Amino acid sequence: MATASIHDRALIERVYPRDAYAGDASENERRKPAVLKGVRITAAPDEAGDFAIERATQQVGEVPGAVFLAPFRRAKAQEDAATEPDPRQDYEAFLDEIIEAAQRFGYRAEASPGPGDARLRGPRQ
Repeated sequence: MATASIHDRALIERVYPRDAYAGDASENERRKPAVLKGVRITAAPDEAGDFAIERATQQVGEVPGAVFLAPFRRAKAQEDAATEPDPRQDYEAFLDEIIEAAQRFGYRAEASPGPGDARLRGPRQ
């Protein structure tokens, strides 16, 4: 597991480089893939903005435990489009999604129930 920062895109790019994005997006676009490829954010940013991230796969029907983001091509079909969309913009947009997801959803140990927490009391099923 690697550490990246919401304040330093270059760190995220080292963990999830452009080539990895392109390959994963291409495979995720296949017809009905059983497994998606992308990144998993396993810890929310700390006070310095550092968070835990790793390349990951996830079964399509799997219920995620941590934040999982799978890249897809963002090209929008436009009639009479003269040029192909710039894949660099897609990658940059995906990096933005990673930063946003890390800030909003990352796992926070302090918010997780522990021994004696009222959320863990009651009948077990």
